[in-house]
Amino acid sequence: MEDKSGRMLVFCLATLLVFSTFINVGNASGREIGYKSLGVDETNLCGPLHPDKCEPKPSHTYNRGCLEEKEKRDFMAASKLQAFWNHPAGPKTIHFWAPTFKWGVSIANIYDFWTPAEQLSYPQQTAIAGSGIIWSRYSTIITPKNWNLFSVSAGMAATGMYQLGRKIQHDVFSKQEAAMAKEC
Repeated sequence: MEDKSGRMLVFCLATLLVFSTFINVGNASGREIGYKSLGVDETNLCGPLHPDKCEPKPSHTYNRGCLEEKEKRDFMAASKLQAFWNHPAGPKTIHFWAPTFKWGVSIANIYDFWTPAEQLSYPQQTAIAGSGIIWSRYSTIITPKNWNLFSVSAGMAATGMYQLGRKIQHDVFSKQEAAMAKEC
């Protein structure tokens, strides 16, 4: 039992360490994910805020067979993959990564399928199943619909309900067997 909790603790700490490198807590707004947290000086970046830092485009049109600038940026050929990439809940946003890491809860619950039913916890499995049901519904009514959140929440609800079923079945049948043993 300690081995699993130790592994989970190491996983959580490693995840926290990775994400803490991307979070800047020293700015006025609180926490921000961006270039500042990586130690990049934003004042030297080319962009709409600092157009004077941009390199001028060459005046000649000869590009030695290279792709045009737009084709370099849009490196994804398939339109469906590009739509996924640019989706408001796509991989460029936290709305994709938070549910993706939430799969760890479902995977841990699946790993517990092989633990004895007497070691399962009613409050924990009720919280997992309830959270899965609530967030499954929520993910379908928000705009934009977050299907990644829906799938992980449905998985959490399914594994939580399965574990609750195992626990209830164990408790009910063990009491019935104990009562039958007393009668004999």
